[in-house]
Amino acid sequence: MSKVDQKSTLTDSLQPPRAVTTNKRGLARQQKLLEVAQKHFFANGYAGANVNEIVREAGGSLNTLYRHFGNKLGLFEAVMQNKANQLFSPFSHTDFWQADMKNNLLEFGRAVQNVALSPDGLAIHRLVSSENNLEQGEIQELFYTLGPKTAITILGDYLQDLQAHGRIQMNDCYLAAAQFLDMIKGPFFYPALFGQMPDEAAMEIALQQAVELFLNGCARR
Repeated sequence: MSKVDQKSTLTDSLQPPRAVTTNKRGLARQQKLLEVAQKHFFANGYAGANVNEIVREAGGSLNTLYRHFGNKLGLFEAVMQNKANQLFSPFSHTDFWQADMKNNLLEFGRAVQNVALSPDGLAIHRLVSSENNLEQGEIQELFYTLGPKTAITILGDYLQDLQAHGRIQMNDCYLAAAQFLDMIKGPFFYPALFGQMPDEAAMEIALQQAVELFLNGCARR
């Protein structure tokens, strides 16, 4: 994918969740719906989440939910958008990337590890992998666009900028970004998915080693 395509994806991904009102009461109601919906989606899956139960727990009415989010898929999209904003918004600003490359990779890598390998992150993956309904394709596309693809885009943009300024050398900055993210998650992802959660020390060792390998691999020769 070209840099232009990648950047448009990032711009599209980091948007506020859908909203139809800006008054404090309305925004508070939307946030409550998102919090309750997230709990139900992650615990029960998309198909297993019941919008009537979500509304009962959050308060309000089905009309309120549909007015804010359109339908069940729109509610799920808003939940995913909210999670993406929480994770990626700090890294979408150029101020974050002013430190040296090693520290930038460490900070970004820790953030991705802490989300992807968290109970919520694993629950999202199980949800997306196990869905088998008419909306399956849309659910999977939402997850990939707002999650892995956005992470690759943010890091790839940073690497592309470094390369443009002659600081690193690589053939494909976005492929390199994906490879780095695989290095820091790969040793732990499937064990965690099957219930063997990694400890923070092991994750940090893997991250430090991945950063050293990455820096050596992209050094100008």
